[in-house]
Amino acid sequence: MGIKRVAVTGKHGESEATLRRVRHLFVNRANMRAALVKLVNVTFAARDEMWWALAPLAPRAAASSAPGPRT
Repeated sequence: MGIKRVAVTGKHGESEATLRRVRHLFVNRANMRAALVKLVNVTFAARDEMWWALAPLAPRAAASSAPGPRT
């Protein structure tokens, strides 16, 4: 869903300009990677070890040097 459609719903009380500014300031590659690392680590911490066995936590430094397409 795009910013324009989110702004049109009006259920949050923010303008389209405010949403675009927040995206410009905070949504970038480094912040998205950091959020994904946190999400994976919290998911692994909450899992049932009897069901999933042992799995390593997401590496912090390797996320920035991981090969793959650049966007």
